[in-house]
Amino acid sequence: MEFTRERVGAVWKSGVFALRARLRANDGAPLDGVDRPDSIRYRPEIDGLRAIAVLAVLAYHAFPRAVPGGFAGVDIFFVISGYLITGIIIRQSLEKRFSFANFYARRILRIFPCLVVVIFVTFVIAWFTFPAAEMEALGTSIRGAAAFIENLVLHEQIVGYFDPQAERLPLLHLWSLGIEEQYYIVWPVALLLISRWPARRMAIVGALALGSLFVCLLTPPIESAWAFYSPTTRAWELLAGSLVGLRLCNRPVEPARSVATALALAGLAGIAFTFCAFSAGSHWPDLRTAVPVLAATALIATANTVVHRRILSARSLVIIGRISYPLYLWHFPLIAFAKMNMNGAVPALLMSELLALSALLAWLTYRFIEQPIRFGAAAIRWKIAPLAVAMAATGLIGIAAVNTRGLPVRFPQPIRNLMLSGTETESHWRRAACLLMRQPASEFASECAGQGGRPLLLIWGDSYGAALYPGLLHFSAERGYDVAQYTASACPPLIGYSLSERPYCKSINDDVLSRIKRLRPDVVILDATWGQTETVLRQDLPRTVALLKAAHITNIVIMGPPPGWLGGGLSQNILYHYRETHQVLPVRTFHGSTDTWTRQRDAQLQELSHELGVRYISVRDIFCNESGCLSRIGPNDSELTAFDSGHLTVPGATFLAARTVDDILNAIAPPPQ
Repeated sequence: MEFTRERVGAVWKSGVFALRARLRANDGAPLDGVDRPDSIRYRPEIDGLRAIAVLAVLAYHAFPRAVPGGFAGVDIFFVISGYLITGIIIRQSLEKRFSFANFYARRILRIFPCLVVVIFVTFVIAWFTFPAAEMEALGTSIRGAAAFIENLVLHEQIVGYFDPQAERLPLLHLWSLGIEEQYYIVWPVALLLISRWPARRMAIVGALALGSLFVCLLTPPIESAWAFYSPTTRAWELLAGSLVGLRLCNRPVEPARSVATALALAGLAGIAFTFCAFSAGSHWPDLRTAVPVLAATALIATANTVVHRRILSARSLVIIGRISYPLYLWHFPLIAFAKMNMNGAVPALLMSELLALSALLAWLTYRFIEQPIRFGAAAIRWKIAPLAVAMAATGLIGIAAVNTRGLPVRFPQPIRNLMLSGTETESHWRRAACLLMRQPASEFASECAGQGGRPLLLIWGDSYGAALYPGLLHFSAERGYDVAQYTASACPPLIGYSLSERPYCKSINDDVLSRIKRLRPDVVILDATWGQTETVLRQDLPRTVALLKAAHITNIVIMGPPPGWLGGGLSQNILYHYRETHQVLPVRTFHGSTDTWTRQRDAQLQELSHELGVRYISVRDIFCNESGCLSRIGPNDSELTAFDSGHLTVPGATFLAARTVDDILNAIAPPPQ
């Protein structure tokens, strides 16, 4: 890193002193999330609560084992946002000075400056470091962030917040900003309509919150990703804050000091319990999410207790709360880049330095970008247009990254055609039709059964099986056979197998077995990553084979794992190798491969296949020898065999099919005379 720990510490310390001086000079000024001319009374404890929330999120992303429930800090942010925004709208409405134009202009001034800077810097770093696939994915995130729908984009990408691959998305954390932005768009209109019945306003908002909570709780576990990203299932958290804002605007009788103190202590204890007791393995949001939501609500609804004065209003927490928004924006891209470049193994010391750097960048952004733009002398109308143009420009950057499949113009000419994003290959997999993602078995399309020809080769597996499909299809007309494809992402063809991230796996495999019994294919090909534990394979594979044989399927072929590649996969290895050596990765190589694991799993599967009396095809033996595994094939070695950590490209699948289709067809017993 360019910053030494001493330099980061010195700059950060000077920034803290400067911000502390500004705070002393502006005691009683409104907090970040509320505009100065239009704010409700400034409460420093809200900044302290913000600080606790953002620190928990940072700690979770950097050291998840230390703060396993730190991700719930975002739920606290939702409550705070609901409280502040509702307070602004109600107060301005009562004073008859609410304006939609002014409201949205203030939100733009608050959100856009830091967001545009972070997106742009993230893109610049990615320009020099990202392979095509990662840049295309980043482009999708940038496009979603610019349109305020990053949460919905992530759901469409089938990327769960807790999925391991999510760490490779530097803008993953913008999902929460998408939900807040959607709330900002809808809530002012809804609240003003509800306010036509002031006596029933809180009851109506409470009913909306309960409705959202019921939708959240009724969402089945198999749709957990939708529950996490959907504004419908998250609205109750924001509305909980809105209820507090309405209550305080109505100036109710303050609770007794002892009652307020008890509520505040319970709130603080609830937040601490959430951070320590919950974990990424928890289905979220669900009923447990009410713990941090109610805890934050209790802390906001009370005031002037020892908790508020001594803890939440502590100067250090208030300072962090003031910069919590840019701090949240900066930390995750830095952590994501570090994990990608170090294959996820980031030393604790470096991770701590990244958090310090995040704090430094947050203060600099707050001091020299956010504050001058929000509160500078220029008229608002002269600020909004440039900010809108800047956000639109980021959207265009994202569109360009997606439409060009990762901006290959970035790469040196000798490797440019080898920088694959994956969409070139996945377009042949019949995604969402014959390769199910998070879909039930009923979503299999009719064409997955083939065209009605014989002999019929049926592929049953996960996305590696889907990658084999275009290779077998290539020779089908020439060799006179048909191909069926029943594959599901991350679901190996193992009866009884279950996976929390893919809740449909068990039912899909049961369904495919039923389809096999009806179709009676001539050959069933089991193809998967085979990354499960040996115990799982030795338990589930014999059960699956036995059920196939009981269904009178006599020709069963197990396709072994293909060569695997570390990190971002083969394209990334080629990019990094070229930058280090100025040479293209050799045609045969073990550089950046996982061949040690592949050889071991290949031997295990070969032995197990022999025990089960089924045919086994060693994909590794086809692609690898003592000199290495094939990285490139085709004319002038110009085509990659895989585009990521192991999925075969179409040329790679065709190469494999050319060397196996004869053996597969020759094994088919002739029909009885």
